[in-house]
Amino acid sequence: MKKITISLFSFCLILTLALTGCSGGGNGASAPSGSSGTETGGKNGVVKLKFWGAVPEESGPKQAVDNWNKANPDIQVEYVRFVNDESGNTKLETALLAGDQVDLFINYRMDKLAKRIDAGMVEPLDGYIEQSGFDVADNFGENSITKFGDQTYYIPAIILNDFVTLNKSFLDEAGLPIPEQWTWDEYMDFAAALTKGDGADKRWGSYTDLLQPKIFEYLDKAVKTELGPDAFYKEDGSSNFDDPAFKRYFDIMYNLEKTLKAQPPIAEAKATKMEGIQLYLTNKVAMHWIGTASLRNIKNTTDYPHDFITAFAPPPKLTENSKYLGGGTGYLDFTTINARSENKEAAWKFMQWYVTEGNEPLIAGGRVPAWKKADKDKVASLILGDNPEQLFDVESFKRVVFADVEYVRDTKFDHLAEIQKIVEEEGERVLIGEKPTEDAVKSMKERADKLLLGS
Repeated sequence: MKKITISLFSFCLILTLALTGCSGGGNGASAPSGSSGTETGGKNGVVKLKFWGAVPEESGPKQAVDNWNKANPDIQVEYVRFVNDESGNTKLETALLAGDQVDLFINYRMDKLAKRIDAGMVEPLDGYIEQSGFDVADNFGENSITKFGDQTYYIPAIILNDFVTLNKSFLDEAGLPIPEQWTWDEYMDFAAALTKGDGADKRWGSYTDLLQPKIFEYLDKAVKTELGPDAFYKEDGSSNFDDPAFKRYFDIMYNLEKTLKAQPPIAEAKATKMEGIQLYLTNKVAMHWIGTASLRNIKNTTDYPHDFITAFAPPPKLTENSKYLGGGTGYLDFTTINARSENKEAAWKFMQWYVTEGNEPLIAGGRVPAWKKADKDKVASLILGDNPEQLFDVESFKRVVFADVEYVRDTKFDHLAEIQKIVEEEGERVLIGEKPTEDAVKSMKERADKLLLGS
């Protein structure tokens, strides 16, 4: 029988919210609970909102809030920044628990959001959506939101895009095209063809991270193209590591590093603290994985002088029939209203604006709007900067970033942090040659099942 464990912190969340009698949240409310006219106004009836997010204010949020405040003197918004790490998320949750003013907040991981919904911290939005006539499907797409208990708790502000950047000079040298769709087998062929030289002069064909290697993150991206949502779990509650997709991914990474010698060995990468973006921009790596937020480094020709053009390809799929764009890519910046906010109507007004036209100041930092009506040419111009043709293959950028694809939307997160640690440990044993791939995934299965099933 499966053991149900609740951390002390989660217990405190639920107990405190129950004792304080929070309104809204996971109570099944289907209409705006702030519709009774109880908004808390300050002087001259001005409603003051606090909007919590993790992006540094100088990277767009301050400008966005200033734009709103100038146009809406009756609803004034203050941006409060928290750092998107464990201590920063704890700071946000502590503020929510303590009843500090948090009217709106952005969630950057679905498992964090799910926990907050379960704890009653998040206001259901369906009543607000219906009352205001806000068409979620028209603005964001039919599959843009994962519902919890058949209710809507968030609107995504951005689409997080992961992709492969390629040095076009090296592609041309090897007679290779810019890939439009490809598999991991084809990726390995490219990596081998683009690898050149030895020793200090070696050019690696591939490097699959911005900074140091992260095994779980790229496993997640790969297997979910094939397995889709909740790829780590079976219907019976056990782990899914006996699916061939997991062994297949580790075989690919082993081949890239050990057989083809087309990617830096993980031990060397960690020991020397290899930074993928620096290797890429100094011609030491031909293909490199990044997201839109990291394009600022390519635009920074002062610190990273280079004269080659960067082309873009989508993440490779595990097989030709893979349906999804994998984990770690998709809708993000899950914008929510605090269930205990005294200003929910005003918060909803601001939220509708922010997730559509309002977050435009954040685009230059690489945050591609999830809003389907955003001007794509303008978005590309803001992200790539002035005279983008000098540094980027603009056509391949637009093809990848604005692709009409189906993203993975997970709903299961049981013991995910511990499962991630298991994957990192067993995966590293594969890549340093300590364990065969079949033994490593068998260990993953056994260790994860012990967590999930309690056996």
